[in-house]
Amino acid sequence: MIAHSSQKVKVKEGKIVKVEVEVEVDDIIKKLRITGDFFLHPEEVLDDIEKSIVGLKKDVSFDTIVLRIQNIVKDHNTQMIGISPESIAEVLKEALK
Repeated sequence: MIAHSSQKVKVKEGKIVKVEVEVEVDDIIKKLRITGDFFLHPEEVLDDIEKSIVGLKKDVSFDTIVLRIQNIVKDHNTQMIGISPESIAEVLKEALK
């Protein structure tokens, strides 16, 4: 059985972030989709961010999520406008409750 959850929040940077997450019965994040009215350049980095979180346990720490996102952003020299690694992690943690 898969549990579906979503959360939509206006983050402190001023943009809307929506997270849709599917969690397996074993509490493993199976699928993740992050959308909103924020900007990332290059845009493909969002796929890498989602993939880096899939496979983690539902009770993953806030800090672990932030660190994974920060590493991807740094590795791809990504520009984030209207969003931050912390705001993505906050919305995701809310969706996982």
